[in-house]
Amino acid sequence: MVGKPVVLGGVPLDVLFEILWYLHPLDLVYLTRVSKSFRLFLLSRRKAKSIWTEALKRIDRLPQCPSYLSEPAYANLLFWPFCHRCHLSCDVIQWELRIRCCDGCTSDMLVDREMLPSFVARLGCLDARQLIPMSVISSAGPRGRHTDNTYRNSLTVASHADVNKLNMQYKFVKDSPLLNDLIIHREKATQEIYQHVALCRIWEAEVADQRRKELVDQRKRDVVGKLESLGLGNELESLRSDASVLKEFDSLVVRQDQELTDSSCQVSLPRLQNFLEIRRARRLTVLLQDRFKNLAVVVSDMTKTFKNDKTNKVLPQAIDICLLSEVRCMIDGKSSEVMSAEAFVDALTLRLPPLLLAWNCQATKQLADLVRTQLCIDNDVDPLALAALVFRCSNCRLHVTYPSALTHPCLRAKTFDNPWVQLPMETTALGRTMSPVEVYEKAAIEAFEMHPWNCTVLKADEYTKRIHNLFRALGRDPKSASVDDMESCPIRVTCKSCSGSRNRMILTYRTALIHLVRNHSDNKDDAVWGVVSSLSCIDGPARVRNSYTQYPFHLVYNWFLV
Repeated sequence: MVGKPVVLGGVPLDVLFEILWYLHPLDLVYLTRVSKSFRLFLLSRRKAKSIWTEALKRIDRLPQCPSYLSEPAYANLLFWPFCHRCHLSCDVIQWELRIRCCDGCTSDMLVDREMLPSFVARLGCLDARQLIPMSVISSAGPRGRHTDNTYRNSLTVASHADVNKLNMQYKFVKDSPLLNDLIIHREKATQEIYQHVALCRIWEAEVADQRRKELVDQRKRDVVGKLESLGLGNELESLRSDASVLKEFDSLVVRQDQELTDSSCQVSLPRLQNFLEIRRARRLTVLLQDRFKNLAVVVSDMTKTFKNDKTNKVLPQAIDICLLSEVRCMIDGKSSEVMSAEAFVDALTLRLPPLLLAWNCQATKQLADLVRTQLCIDNDVDPLALAALVFRCSNCRLHVTYPSALTHPCLRAKTFDNPWVQLPMETTALGRTMSPVEVYEKAAIEAFEMHPWNCTVLKADEYTKRIHNLFRALGRDPKSASVDDMESCPIRVTCKSCSGSRNRMILTYRTALIHLVRNHSDNKDDAVWGVVSSLSCIDGPARVRNSYTQYPFHLVYNWFLV
């Protein structure tokens, strides 16, 4: 190849020079391993030195090639990412030793400081590091850490090549006056290596930082592209106006300075999507604050008027009216963009009376459906008219009856009652896009600081068995007997479990039902009922009550009516 004007299948030498002139040093290292012809050509100092020198100059801020290394050896150390012995992948460069050494080759390529030849200590140097370049590694090898991310004991080592070279030089001059010259020469050479190593470490840190920035920028672009494909592009644009929120978003993006792979995307993308969903919902909450305040004032004034009407069993709160589809269209729909605050209040005042009545019917229907589901009642029976209907609240554990169950306080949970519970915006599942209706509902909950009316906390099947025993004693079917039927029932009962030998209570069905719930709901033993066939057996004073209260009875020594 030396005497031929062309190489590589007829490519002229000047053309080959022009091609190699623009290659990266790593590409040149790869070419030296392609064929013997390329290796001879690229490792020829006379022919290829300028090619290597120009390739190294194009590397930004790279220190110049030191005098103790050739340009190909310097490029091989910098860019060839494999162990110099076994050729396995190795990312760590031992700069002082000018080698790459994996964990498995440390014993073959490195020498512990304690194992250096004995003559090194007799050369008069205070520190052997002045004669032989040494590096500090962990006991596991150049990587320096356990698998559990903890450091092992550090070792000071030298390379076998440097130790063998010093050993040969010492044997050559050990009995001659050149020994002092050898020591001076070794000290200068070692000092030059340490100085160049300091520059290389600075360059390595800059390259690593630049690579991390490139990965972060690429990761941001990939993440933003995927979020835009999910329809969150407008929300990403809104982040530019808030520096604190943008910084928080960036911290979620760059938790790892790595490329966005499919596996990392499955972990990070749902978290970012959830962040933007919460951000969009909170922004919507701020935009709707004025409408929510106007709605609260109008509903409050209107409910004061309706409270005087006894036909309305339960009145909604502002959040209940806010979540109605008609009102939501007025607040969040397209009409809200052009409707002024005064026009909104007027339209709402006009529509509110029928909305209150419609919500009342809707709440009653929801409670009826709940009872029908829990007690398995036929559709042709009105469950709220049953005489055996008693609810128990799963939150406060109190019992309530209809219609007072509609206004039970636990049916409206306030968001600040449980401060350790996350706000509705933070309860969004990761990776799930909230619909506009869901965003509106969560914004309303946070604005009014309460949840809408919800009757699912009531349980109608807590006392089923005990109530059925009472109604069997009365001779009625608890699944069909209505309140009107039981009010006209002349049968009275007495609780034998609570009545003593000298004190007896005569109860109507309603007082017996409440007595059962209050006094026998948590007992293991059920109440024993007795039917009073006639009231003529009552002699002496009798105490008659129209309703059962929480106060204890004043017992007399005879029967008494309740």
